[in-house]
Amino acid sequence: MTGIIITGHGTFASGLSANVKMLAGNSIELTALDFTDQKPPEVLEEEIAVAIEKYDSSSVIIILTDIMGGTPYMKASALSVRNPKVRVISGANAPLLLDLVIRNMSGTDAEDPDELAESLLKTGEEALTIFRYEPAENGEPEDGDGI
Repeated sequence: MTGIIITGHGTFASGLSANVKMLAGNSIELTALDFTDQKPPEVLEEEIAVAIEKYDSSSVIIILTDIMGGTPYMKASALSVRNPKVRVISGANAPLLLDLVIRNMSGTDAEDPDELAESLLKTGEEALTIFRYEPAENGEPEDGDGI
């Protein structure tokens, strides 16, 4: 099982966790650590360290953050330097987390932290889309087989 830690500004972590638990079920295993105005950065760093230790038996630990360069990202990155099985991904979204959760639910145990992180990045990127309404040019049905 891959260790999953989510952190970010405000209630990003608990919100993303709740979103994915609604989709995949409440029994999924992950740790959500919010970074609010009332929490000093040192406290967040300690919470991340404890969460990493919690997943010590995992072959890979993925830490998802909201934005690159923010305090949660910086604290997680600093801690990842000390542990070769930890990877930090910024710009996390629900499809990326859902992919990771489903992998854990299927019993797939990642061995290579870099390979897993790269695969998750692709999932997150592919989930970003734009909807544009484009009406038919002449008002005719697209299949052309109308009455």
